[in-house]
Amino acid sequence: MAFDGQCLCGAHQYQIERKFLNAMHCYCEMCRKAHGTAYSTHVIVRPSELVWRTDQHALVQFASSASGFREFCNACGTHMLVHGQSGDGNLAIPAGTVNGKPDVTILGHMFVAELVPWHHIEDTLPQYAQWPPGYGPAAPTD
Repeated sequence: MAFDGQCLCGAHQYQIERKFLNAMHCYCEMCRKAHGTAYSTHVIVRPSELVWRTDQHALVQFASSASGFREFCNACGTHMLVHGQSGDGNLAIPAGTVNGKPDVTILGHMFVAELVPWHHIEDTLPQYAQWPPGYGPAAPTD
């Protein structure tokens, strides 16, 4: 199965090649600023599962942290991709860029320690102060 997605103007199009889509809601300040919302929802994919239908090299890159960068459409500004944040080589694709109304399984809420006071989580999914267990960059070993 495949899921298609694109930016707002359609200049950048991709396909995710997998049977299902899992995602996390992230409340970190970086995601809030990049999306202009209380939280972002990202579909996590392996690099081999993402196929660009248009020229990925035309995306604008922004180093959002010491270990990661984000890519945006150079025409409409849509946030398209996050690299390097998870520390495991996987990519994060903003779920809102997936076309149609795909069935996305939300696995939980991360970085709830940075949750803004004007937003309330009202479901029973797991909540993590920062990274969920098994995700994120390895802790320093000094």
